[in-house]
Amino acid sequence: DVSYRYTNAKSTVLKNVSLTINQGQHVVVVGENGAGKSTLVKLLVGLYQPTSGDILIDGEDLATIDTASWHRHLGVLSQDFIKYDFATAKDNIVYGDVSRPFSSARLNHAITMAEAEFLYDLPKGLDNYVDQWMEDNDGNKGLELSGGQWQRLALARNFYRDSPFIVLDEPTSAIDALAESRIFKHLFAERHKTIITVSHRLSTIKRADMIYLLKQGRIVEHGSYEQLLEAGGEFCRMFESQLK
Repeated sequence: DVSYRYTNAKSTVLKNVSLTINQGQHVVVVGENGAGKSTLVKLLVGLYQPTSGDILIDGEDLATIDTASWHRHLGVLSQDFIKYDFATAKDNIVYGDVSRPFSSARLNHAITMAEAEFLYDLPKGLDNYVDQWMEDNDGNKGLELSGGQWQRLALARNFYRDSPFIVLDEPTSAIDALAESRIFKHLFAERHKTIITVSHRLSTIKRADMIYLLKQGRIVEHGSYEQLLEAGGEFCRMFESQLK
């Protein structure tokens, strides 16, 4: 029964939202722009506190849990991710988890998961700078990455963190549809991880265990892809062009 209103806002962004996410479940949140998807994500990860209602982790109110303790279990990536322009490709990924010793196996696995193998082909491989204003000790300038390449690099950083709870808020907007489909095929194959993602691409959405459709701050439909298709309601209307 969670609601949220931004300070000085005239209307409530989220209105009496109730849902349950089970361990190991893969959830996709969909809805038009302004439906409250990103706000819901920020509430779940503890960046915002509900105006009313409660968010419970195993029955315990998230408001009473130490934020840093909760964040240690999370791997979060939003549309506005951090670019470490001063760092190499390798460091951009490894900064995802500096609490444990470096693992080359985790690094290579994260790159594969994120479809970021292009990093190996940089002039100095993973030791290459990813900004043209940086240069190494030999005077070689870094290479500027495209928007889609940066998103894959940021995804690799998220996957290197190897968190049990992954939250992705449309972090693949600049990645082509086929690559995104492969990325989420890799990710959703990890059944031991709980995953929440916000997406507008049907290839990603149909892989989810549960889909929640937000409209004007309320959950108006939920179910599996097949169930929502069969219902022929709001979900079908929203994705009509992609379904055709």
